[in-house]
Amino acid sequence: MDMIKFMTMKNNIYQYLITVLLSAFLLVSCDNYLDVEPKGIQVLEAVQDYNQWLNCAVVMYTPKSEELNLLADNVDNPDILMTSESTTDRIYTWKNQFSEEVKADPLIWADHYRSIYYFNTVLEGIDDAKGSELEKKSLKAEALLGRAFEYLYLVNIYGKPYNSSSANEDLSVPFVTSNDINDPVPLRSTVQEIYNHIITDITTAIPDLPQDNSQNRFRGSIAAAYSVLARVYLYMGNYTKASQNAQLALDNGPNNVMDFNEMFCVYDMPELLIRSDAIYARFTSNLQEIPSLAYLQSFDMTDLRLLFFFFDYPFSPVPDQEAFSLLSRGEVMYSRNAYPNRGTSVAEMRLIIAETAARANDLSSACNELDLIRKCRILSDSYVKYVSNNQEDVLQKVLQERAFEFPYCGMRWFDMRRLDAEGRMQAVNRHDGSGNIIATLSPGSPKYTLQIPIQVLYYNPDWPQNLWAE
Repeated sequence: MDMIKFMTMKNNIYQYLITVLLSAFLLVSCDNYLDVEPKGIQVLEAVQDYNQWLNCAVVMYTPKSEELNLLADNVDNPDILMTSESTTDRIYTWKNQFSEEVKADPLIWADHYRSIYYFNTVLEGIDDAKGSELEKKSLKAEALLGRAFEYLYLVNIYGKPYNSSSANEDLSVPFVTSNDINDPVPLRSTVQEIYNHIITDITTAIPDLPQDNSQNRFRGSIAAAYSVLARVYLYMGNYTKASQNAQLALDNGPNNVMDFNEMFCVYDMPELLIRSDAIYARFTSNLQEIPSLAYLQSFDMTDLRLLFFFFDYPFSPVPDQEAFSLLSRGEVMYSRNAYPNRGTSVAEMRLIIAETAARANDLSSACNELDLIRKCRILSDSYVKYVSNNQEDVLQKVLQERAFEFPYCGMRWFDMRRLDAEGRMQAVNRHDGSGNIIATLSPGSPKYTLQIPIQVLYYNPDWPQNLWAE
């Protein structure tokens, strides 16, 4: 690879607009902010109608995760003011509410329940559609998987990190199965109840899911179901089942990590729709983030993720270690040109297997899984396989690779939550432009579980709130 040519071209790239498919259906949020009511221009009568419904941009292509990225420890906002009250700044400084306006859109909450509405529409109507029973079962299975994936996000945002001793009491979100906005809104389910629903929906779906989604990674498949289950069990701390399902995902779908050494630049990366190492695809939102210096400088200089995804280096096309160490805040941006996947991938499954092996002190297996990823991410001329006989070192290496591999697709916030529950998170500080600390996320902070938006509680005043100090 001609690195000088590559970096020169890369520094001239400042923005790449994500084109999103337009939905054929308009959306209007209902009063309780749990469902949406489509103003249809097409009646859902046949299985092909429901198939197109699942292809709808609102379900498959609606970007999410921007707010979760702003909560994480790998972002910076050097221009923030100490007294700033913008929505993004409130998120960035972990305010108890992202907006105090009752009529505002309930961020995060509304996006996920909007998608759940669409999956519930399939589940409610597909049995009466015109078409074969085999097609109906397949579409129902995809809807069950899609709904489960959305609830996995919700339970890890508004419910406490999974703890088997308290999950039956810890409140999460309502489990909505109806697409009728006139039906009463369920009460908040417990964390355990939501996880039970997720696991049941996915295991029910698996026998009827398609074997192959290589022509549209946004659609469900057997591998996609196992990959989501692997993430479910990872967040539950059941590492054995997480690893087992990760391996089943690899056995039933793509299992090779895409090699960055075979690409000239980020523009050579295939579309997420057909990406070879995507198992279950979902777009993220926003075009770019400002990485924190600590995160940026934790990369090895030969890591192609650094060269592919970060730009605006204030130095020569091929940076050296000294110049890199002298970076100032806000001088580098993360580019979204490659459409990072907030769904599941081969690399995620490999890292789940590696983490499970490291926690079980099977360090050889953990390092072998790491090798399958790192040799596809590090410049081949510089690559050296990571090997260690120290269990904690290997586990930390796996966790670091997760941080490098999934920086801005919402997953870092979820990793922070589960690591904090293990006592592995340090305090995260936010600084203004002058370096003053303006907010702190402390170890063990209840802020790792977001409050229910006040826009939702306005219509459901009897719901308990997730309480934590400002």
